[in-house]
Amino acid sequence: MEIIPPEKHKSSKGFYLPHFAVVRNDRSTTKVRIVFDASCPGSNGVSLNQDLLVGPTLQDDLRHILMRWRAHPVCISSDIVKMYRQVRVSSEDVDFQRILWRENSASEVQHYRLLTVTFGTSSAPYLAIRSLRQVAYDEGVHFPIAAKKVLSDFYVDDLMSGCENFIEGQQLYTEMKQLLRKGGFELQKWTSNDKNLMKWIENEEKLGDKSMKEQIKDNRNSEDNDNKIAEEESKTETPKFVDKSDSITKILGLTWDKCNDTFKYLVQLPTIEEPITKRKVISDISRLYDPLGWLAPIVIKAKIFIQKLWTSGLKWDEKLTPQLLTEWVAYRNELLLIKSFEIPRWMNTRKDDTSVQLHGFCDASSEAYAAVVYIRVIDKCSNINVNLVTSKTKVAPIKQLSIPRLELCGATLLSKLLIEVADTLGIPKQHIHAWSDSSVVLAWLSSHPSRWKVFVANRVAEILGSLDRSQWSHVQSKYNPADIASRGIMPSDISKMRLWKQRPDFLRKVVINYNGDDITYDTNTEEKDF
Repeated sequence: MEIIPPEKHKSSKGFYLPHFAVVRNDRSTTKVRIVFDASCPGSNGVSLNQDLLVGPTLQDDLRHILMRWRAHPVCISSDIVKMYRQVRVSSEDVDFQRILWRENSASEVQHYRLLTVTFGTSSAPYLAIRSLRQVAYDEGVHFPIAAKKVLSDFYVDDLMSGCENFIEGQQLYTEMKQLLRKGGFELQKWTSNDKNLMKWIENEEKLGDKSMKEQIKDNRNSEDNDNKIAEEESKTETPKFVDKSDSITKILGLTWDKCNDTFKYLVQLPTIEEPITKRKVISDISRLYDPLGWLAPIVIKAKIFIQKLWTSGLKWDEKLTPQLLTEWVAYRNELLLIKSFEIPRWMNTRKDDTSVQLHGFCDASSEAYAAVVYIRVIDKCSNINVNLVTSKTKVAPIKQLSIPRLELCGATLLSKLLIEVADTLGIPKQHIHAWSDSSVVLAWLSSHPSRWKVFVANRVAEILGSLDRSQWSHVQSKYNPADIASRGIMPSDISKMRLWKQRPDFLRKVVINYNGDDITYDTNTEEKDF
């Protein structure tokens, strides 16, 4: 930032940003972060953010980045040091980022303007991400591996990437550092599940720090550069390699054990305070962070409870009824049991696999419907591995629907989810298969949509627009993992999630019987009033 000359203090072109400090003692770097409130209205009642364009979305969804991260045998993560502050704002716009500041209460208030992209402005994420991608476009020809990763494996300033082996990891690290340095971006807090790669990166980071210090020392020997180097050194923070003794790391909100290469789940809820109201309950439920739906059978219970709160007619700060209170306290007290839940980070996928398939399951109950997707991998040695990829659940609408129609909603949800995962992981459509335990839904899918009533016809058309009828098969309910998610379980019943977490056993067979129970469907029967 720079001081604004006194004669320009009263310029009509400008905006002063309110700001305050937020202290994060749990952070290893940047414990104090300044927050700028660009949504605060000025003297004319209009805020800066109201007049700023947000910009289009440039990066993939968090879900997609996490899915791809799980596909790498060797995973790598890092983040950019003060990403926003590395991007310069156009000179004609910096006056809209003015602040008032003084070192202490005895000092005179100074007028400053911020010269780089600033937290709190609605356009900041777009400007920073667009600048990062531009580096890949401009310099990518010299660093092809890193350029591709920049465009696909960044979530804002977090790199979530990976490779096949140690050698590729070295190459990725080297190219990524060199590419981003072209745009003034530095990476820090490197993490990997490969211990040898971690040691190598740590050594490279230390050599980089030593080289930088030696360069500064050499430059200081030149009288012409003394002032310049002193100024730059005071402004520049050298990125550090962070290697915590604890193997537990937070990755985009998820808890990852890098030593065992597994995801864990930890729930941190505040102490219960009376009275328990709808506002407090929904606040607690919002802390259940499960972006890929690995805990859907447990989380769906919370979603169903939210629906009960709304249908009860309770106001936001009104105390729960005794029945709702008992149900909520029992569920909340059991949430701590989720800490025993673990899921592998790596999905056993490699570039030389013989076959990679997606298998999806759907089901519905009177309270909810669900879809879950597994990846089935046959490696070059003919070993078969099956892993949970993702799931989605939805609470059944308040307006009552029959079970077959809810099952059809679940099938629609599954078809969308399968296509989403296939596109994200680059799996061909012909390697997708869907399963349902509803013979009625499979019968509906066996005829042209025009034959059915509007509700069924619309959904059948949507499903068949994504997947062919030949890609659907019948599965018995006892082998259908989506059955668990559609009904929901209490956290204390987490041991019942074996089928959910470890997949149906028949997916591990060399040859899968897609005829299921050899059920035949009478497609000549008119649709019943389901």
